[in-house]
Amino acid sequence: MRKFNLFVIAALMGSMTFTACTPEDNAVAPSAPSGELSDDIDMFESVKANEGDPAVVAALKSIENVAEVKPFINVGKSEETALGQCYYIKYKQPIDHDNAALGTYEQQVVLTYVGSDAPTILHTQGYALAGDHGKNHNRLDSIDAPMFMYVLATGQNADGSFKFSTNCVQVEYRYHGFSLPEGDENSFKYLSAKQQSADLHNIVTDLKKALLKGKWLSTGVSKNGMTTYDYAYYYPGDVDVYVPFVAPLLFQNADMRIGDYMINSAVKGYLPQIKAAFQKLVSDQKVLDATAQYALKYYKEDQSLDVPADSVLHYTVEFAYDHLFSKQSYGDVDVWSKFIPKEGDDPATYALFFNLDENDLRIYRQQSGTRGPLRKRDDPFGMQVPVDQGNIGYNYSWVKEGTLLTANDKKYFDDKEKKYTASDKVELSYLVKDFLKTTDCKMFFVYGENDPWTGAAIDDPTNENVKKLIIKNGTHNDAIQTYTADERNQLMDFVKPIIFPASTTK
Repeated sequence: MRKFNLFVIAALMGSMTFTACTPEDNAVAPSAPSGELSDDIDMFESVKANEGDPAVVAALKSIENVAEVKPFINVGKSEETALGQCYYIKYKQPIDHDNAALGTYEQQVVLTYVGSDAPTILHTQGYALAGDHGKNHNRLDSIDAPMFMYVLATGQNADGSFKFSTNCVQVEYRYHGFSLPEGDENSFKYLSAKQQSADLHNIVTDLKKALLKGKWLSTGVSKNGMTTYDYAYYYPGDVDVYVPFVAPLLFQNADMRIGDYMINSAVKGYLPQIKAAFQKLVSDQKVLDATAQYALKYYKEDQSLDVPADSVLHYTVEFAYDHLFSKQSYGDVDVWSKFIPKEGDDPATYALFFNLDENDLRIYRQQSGTRGPLRKRDDPFGMQVPVDQGNIGYNYSWVKEGTLLTANDKKYFDDKEKKYTASDKVELSYLVKDFLKTTDCKMFFVYGENDPWTGAAIDDPTNENVKKLIIKNGTHNDAIQTYTADERNQLMDFVKPIIFPASTTK
């Protein structure tokens, strides 16, 4: 299986346990996060501060735009993900970088500090900084680290914890979490990749001057990775190397390349069986009825939508496509392929397969946006899609000839695909595409072979500064530790000489 597993890290780097690093002898870590929080709570307010390093605190407070600094021990969601000594920063940013007269807002930043001369990883978020994206609270005492921090660790401390060799700066994406340019009344007028890139530029510029003097690497996964390449486009000289993981470059609001890849290329060894199952869905009334029970429950409870009787089929198909997309994106195909039905199976077996999603497989579920009660009006992820981000478009050719389809259903799918084909272009993506042909930036893009988002991977590079790696059988949430030795070495041989120029070790 190609799934993220912290025990793999230990196997790669030697036997060690992962505990919070505590550079201050008198530092007291807060208790680990527990249970559910009530909605709309800034968890950080209850995190117990410690003294931290006085020199680091002084350097951060010397930055004019820093409104607050609070040292704390990050205990992690578990010992395996603890980061140790961190610094919470509220950084004053222009609401609109093109109009300073509008004033400022406070953006949330967390610094994990190792040393002034050590390399720094800039984790470019695409969402809220930490916590459950489905609620308005931040679990800053359990913020996750980008995997580069673990991969580049130099060994273990005397107490067996990770000995990090890099600093890490994590910046919340504007309009997510508690980084709200317009407060609770969001028009999302100032939500764009350009604005967020300018936010990052200001923070990186100030931190370089005040404290972090070593080499810099910018990285992110999925939309976080899109933030990485957008930042490279707008500020190509800010950091030394940019590494976006599984970050699609989407050219339309509904990019059909994702849907095409999903049904033609991803998990290609199983496509004939999956196609047959979908054709059964739209040709066998008993299979449709069994699956529709799941779909109708989903749309009523999760989507808050009552499905009209004459629309049950096409909503059921969309439900099945969405769940197939989830399985391909986040699931190990060796696990979920066991549920693909075969001819002769009963309707319940088909329905289980169409309903089976990444939650059922107990694998990572990526959620987008902040949808707590105060900010439920609009999802910032969805609001940014037509601005400069793009999204998925599905290809329904697997089901369009099903014998159960009514004229209404056929028209629905035809209209949907026409709308996808005619969807607005994402102009920024075309600019990034051209930028990659000539940039002097050192950039390394990584994608997963079985991930539908790879349908929108960057073109094979012709620029020697830009590299692209497709991980064999990889999904949307594979970590570096699951790559083959050759795949891992290709990435690390590119990155290490840039951020550790004095070292020749791999």
